[in-house]
Amino acid sequence: MTGPDAVPAVRVTCELIAAGHGLEVVEVQLSSGAGNRVLSVTLDRLDGPVSLEQVAQVSEEISRALDIEDPIEGRYTLEVSSAGIERALVRPKDYRRFAGREVNVKCTRGIEGRRNFRGTITSAGDESFVLQAEDAEVVEIPYTAVGRTKLVVDWDAVLREGSKKDFKEQFEGEKT
Repeated sequence: MTGPDAVPAVRVTCELIAAGHGLEVVEVQLSSGAGNRVLSVTLDRLDGPVSLEQVAQVSEEISRALDIEDPIEGRYTLEVSSAGIERALVRPKDYRRFAGREVNVKCTRGIEGRRNFRGTITSAGDESFVLQAEDAEVVEIPYTAVGRTKLVVDWDAVLREGSKKDFKEQFEGEKT
């Protein structure tokens, strides 16, 4: 198997390994370019961030398993990473999980005359999700029209919260 045909088999292997570490697989992509192929596996955790140690451990286990199973012909580079704070939404369950959150959506075709949207997911079904766009327009977007959806992070709020936490830790540290 090569190319996209190998991805479903690889995904199953990755999901089994990730689940053993309390993680979920967000994406598995096999891309080619400049004479080399890259297998990218993106991980997430429902109850907090994915640690660097977890990424390293899962990466090692996936590498060993794929060496044994050999689902991809030829050479490739394995890259395992955390989905991060601005993670992509890939499956309907991702859209349901992040209902109420702000996202950027890039569509592969026009929806109501537009291809790019920013707004809040108000609901998500099996075939589409509903977005309350920034301009107050409510749009139903079928998953088949989505090229990429990513969470939007309010960096000002994150930095403010981080500063409060750092200040509190520093202040409490000086008291003891």
